[in-house]
Amino acid sequence: MAFESSSPRATPYDYDRLLPELGLASDELPAIRAASRRSWATIRRARAQLEGLALTGLAVFAVGSVGRFESSESSDLDLAVLRVADPPRADAAERARARITERLRALELDVTEKTFRRVIDLDALVRDIGGSADNNDHLTYRALLLTEGAWLADPETSARALARMFDAYTRGRIAPGRYYTSLSNDLHRYYRTLCVDYRFKVEEAGKRWAIRLLKLRHSRKLWHLANVATYCVAARVDDDDREPLLRRELGAPPLWRVTWAMRQLGGLHLCAPLLRAYDPFLAALADPATRAELDQLAHEDRHRSAAFDALYRNAEVFTRATHAIVEHLWTRCHDHLLRFAIL
Repeated sequence: MAFESSSPRATPYDYDRLLPELGLASDELPAIRAASRRSWATIRRARAQLEGLALTGLAVFAVGSVGRFESSESSDLDLAVLRVADPPRADAAERARARITERLRALELDVTEKTFRRVIDLDALVRDIGGSADNNDHLTYRALLLTEGAWLADPETSARALARMFDAYTRGRIAPGRYYTSLSNDLHRYYRTLCVDYRFKVEEAGKRWAIRLLKLRHSRKLWHLANVATYCVAARVDDDDREPLLRRELGAPPLWRVTWAMRQLGGLHLCAPLLRAYDPFLAALADPATRAELDQLAHEDRHRSAAFDALYRNAEVFTRATHAIVEHLWTRCHDHLLRFAIL
């Protein structure tokens, strides 16, 4: 089955049309709307730049802020290249990745060497999920590609790669899982890994802490909420409709998915406070001066920083908005959340 999606693999996201539904004015959410437009423009430019490049057996994705439709002028492009079908040798695949990177950098895109530093073997991602050969890198790759991966070249091969990852969770011979709980549990596992990883990076590895903390309290929390809400909707449809729904919706940006899910569950009105609180977070990350201040901020000086203090207080507002949504999910999907999210 081809991986169907309403995600950036296919179309842009027009937050403007959500405003009337949410009771918001036409000039509200400027950062969210600008980030969505910029991300789509980046994806389109990258696709045009890579068109015609011979990439047999390779799937190419943007993840990170571009894949979540949350990028700004200062955002980098987190590039993921996978060896999929009839894969080339590892050295040939790395040369192809270098050509891809060169072409994208010619567009003055800041292609990073962070999460996806080299070509990833798809077989290694799917053959031993939860087993001894699985690791945090594999978990990260699967979670990000399935929930925020926007194809940049060869959409057919990219769709096959996503389908194989999805099938690795849902096509079990003995334990496929009525609610596709293997995938749900892995997404939960990745979120908890992020929370623990933050502590290691700032306590032991000496990484910059402020933006990481604020992302945990905004974008990472939103990502987790979007997954929970998506599964709540899936739990309420007929068994035969559940898999197509998850394939179609799971890759949409987290903010969009929350609004979509709450519309299905009669709680769309609760999303306006969530979006209002998320907008200043994206605006702050888009401001180079704010980012520079946060990057240089010592922990003991945190409340002397007006930028940090404002975002720290904003995180509390955002958290209250997420709690209202979770309370609604609890009333509408009580049995599902008890059985599949808590116990």
